[in-house]
Formats: sequence, structure tokens, C-alpha cells
Amino acid sequence: MNALELLKRFSQVPELSTVGSVQERAAFIAIRLDGRTVREAGQAIGVSKSQVTNLADLFQEKLVRRMRELSRKRTACSSEYRALSRDLYEQIWELFDRNDWTDHKVGNFRPGAVSREDWAECRGTSLRDEEDE
Repeated sequence: MNALELLKRFSQVPELSTVGSVQERAAFIAIRLDGRTVREAGQAIGVSKSQVTNLADLFQEKLVRRMRELSRKRTACSSEYRALSRDLYEQIWELFDRNDWTDHKVGNFRPGAVSREDWAECRGTSLRDEEDE
């Protein structure tokens, strides 16, 4: 299963299914996951082109916020959430390892220059795998 399919399924787990409004979720899925144009997405969900990107961005922010909240609180999550989360992170790390991102720069930030320990500290998570616990 590729990362886009994983992300679609991940956004539908019970812990994340209530995040955002119906229009926000539809805009996010249409332009970020399905690859539709802003025009197509706007027509499909009944909003203007300028609103589509805003709705998708808003949903993405809410989704990330909720995922961080679940991670920080270490609340009991469903086995489906844990499995999809682990699979998604593995795919992201594979993509990260496959591409040499050390030369890319985002603003003043160089993603390849940050250690796993620093990432864990920023996210407030542990470096230990769930299987080791």
C-alpha cells in the first residue's frame, strides 16, 4: 500500500474521523491525496477555488494537531491507528532515506541536519519502538 492510500485510511480511523468539517476533509482529500485540481475540487464540494486550499490547509493543521495530541497524551488508541501510524512513518522514513534530502533546504531549516533524537524531542515522543515497550 502506498503512502497516499495509507494516509486516506489513516484519516478515517475512529481517533481522526471527527477532525475537521466535511468540506475541510473533502478539500484535503481531493487536492492533496486524489490529485484533483483546485477547480475540480471546488466544483465537487461546492466552494470557490480560493476556499479549497484554505479548507485543505485548515484540515491538515487540525489533523496534525490531533495526531500530536494523541502522541503526547499517550492515550489508548485503536490497534488500527497504531498499525497505520507505524506503516505511515515507515513509508515516510523510506522516502526520506531514498532521497538525499541533506542538500535541500526549507527556509533556514535543513531537514537532513536534524538527528532522530532532535526530532523526537521536538515532537515530544520517545525513540523507543512500540514493540520494545
